[in-house]
Amino acid sequence: MSAALQAYENNSKTLAQGRVTEALAFSKAARLLDDARSRPEDRAALREALRFNRVVWTCVQADITQKKNALPRRLKASLMSLSLFVDKTMEQITIEPESSTLQALIDIDRDMAAGLIADQPAN
Repeated sequence: MSAALQAYENNSKTLAQGRVTEALAFSKAARLLDDARSRPEDRAALREALRFNRVVWTCVQADITQKKNALPRRLKASLMSLSLFVDKTMEQITIEPESSTLQALIDIDRDMAAGLIADQPAN
C-alpha cells in the first residue's frame, strides 16, 4: 500500500472516530435534557443537563473558529448561528424552564448527533 493511501486511510479513521465521539456527546446532552424535562421539580438535573450542553456547544464554537478547521465557510457560519441560538435558549431556560423550550434543545442535539452519524464514510 502506498504511503499516501495509508495516510488517507489513517486520517479517514481519525475523522470518523471524531464524528462518533461528537455524536455521542450530542446524544448524551439530549438524553440529559430529556431526563431533566421529565422531572421538572429536579432543578439539579436541569442545571447538570444545561452545563453539559453548554460544554458541548462551547466545543463546537471553539472548533469552528480555529483557522485549521476545514469546514466550508457557509457551514461554519450556520453552525455558529445555531450555537448562538442554543446559548440564548439555554439562558432563557435558566430563567423560565419550559418543556417546549427544552424540547427544542433536545431536538437540535438529536439532529446534530444523527447528522454526524449519517455523515460517516462507508468502509
